[in-house]
Amino acid sequence: MNSDAATLPSWLRKRLDAPVAIFGRASSGQAASALLEGLGCECHVFDERAESAAMRSFGAEQASKYDLVVCSPGFAADHQWLQAAREAGCEVIPELDLGACLWKGPIVVVTGTNGKTTLTEFLTSAFSSAGIEAYACGNIGRPVSSLIADDFNREAIAVCEVSSFQAELSRHLHADSLLWTNFAEDHLDRHKSLEAYFKSKYSLVELQRGDIFLFDQSVQSFAEEFACPVPEEGLVDHSLDAAALGVTGTIFETLPERNTYLIARALWLRMGLDEGELIEAANNFKKSPHRMELIENRNGVSYWDDSKSTNFHAVYGALKRFENPVVWIGGGKNKGGDLPRFVANLAPRIHSAHLIGETSVKLAPAFEEHGVPVRVYEDLDDAVAGASAVAESGSNVLLSPGFASLDMFDGYSQRGEAFRRAISHLSDL
Repeated sequence: MNSDAATLPSWLRKRLDAPVAIFGRASSGQAASALLEGLGCECHVFDERAESAAMRSFGAEQASKYDLVVCSPGFAADHQWLQAAREAGCEVIPELDLGACLWKGPIVVVTGTNGKTTLTEFLTSAFSSAGIEAYACGNIGRPVSSLIADDFNREAIAVCEVSSFQAELSRHLHADSLLWTNFAEDHLDRHKSLEAYFKSKYSLVELQRGDIFLFDQSVQSFAEEFACPVPEEGLVDHSLDAAALGVTGTIFETLPERNTYLIARALWLRMGLDEGELIEAANNFKKSPHRMELIENRNGVSYWDDSKSTNFHAVYGALKRFENPVVWIGGGKNKGGDLPRFVANLAPRIHSAHLIGETSVKLAPAFEEHGVPVRVYEDLDDAVAGASAVAESGSNVLLSPGFASLDMFDGYSQRGEAFRRAISHLSDL
């Protein structure tokens, strides 16, 4: 083990004399392996799709050979591999904890049901434009461990997006600032109940080392419901409009993005930074693709790509942008939740429903009960064509699925790109 290991906390350092088991060979597993191997540790990567049969399973026999297991977010807390590791006395940590243990600079943790990626990207951009070195990491795509392995400046600010999947196993991610954008029904297929989902995120509050904790009204309401204390001073005022904030003409002018900006602004002011620099950053900021993006206006019909919308709350937020009912394209892989209530909330706000994916067969009769015109399609190309056929000039066609994409696509980005291609295939006649 090299000298860098001396900076590790004792609970981790004593576990590195034996080989380390890595669960998952995707980006987080690769990052954890690179970090640990850089420390001089031996790593063995287990994955259900590993080329070697010996690395496709993990039980009591394998667990006896290890003191430390580092897992990717794909492994739920009750996964049988993790249970075998715990029973053998292994320390089990998510990749996020491993990277955080070696990060020397401030850690800004961003979590929430929606808006966390935009907030993470915007804060990182705003810090950088103000001359403050910062890196986006975590659930946003670059694992924290990769910042260490790739020799980034560890004294910079790490703006770390954290999902509930990452948070539920974390015990060593100690945020200096914690930003919780909002909370709504999601991921019930993994967490089984709304309370369990909330408490997976609330564990970040319990681990926090700093004194800046900011959240919105929805977080406060559910915290009260589940008897999880939050400080009154952390509630962000969402009453300011775009003109008062100085963000008219930016992506933060309208909801739900304006609420994202307000949390960023609250942190910025608590840190004693110049608000003018934040406003300048807002004027220069562009969102990543597939997040409520106007693709084009064709024959008077506007087509919007919100493929990143993978839960009910995100769809509600998207619909707030429009004054008139939209031609809605939705559906996908079910993550749990109250489908009848979702349909009841959408019914008065959409002109018609054009459904794809595994949830379509359950959604269609529910929309029919509410008198909403509905059609089910085999693929997204046909759904776009069907939506276009009923869309009148001046209306909006919105892809805001409300469900995961993995029943038909490799991810929401692929789904969004398929939507764009489908639009380009439409006849101008």
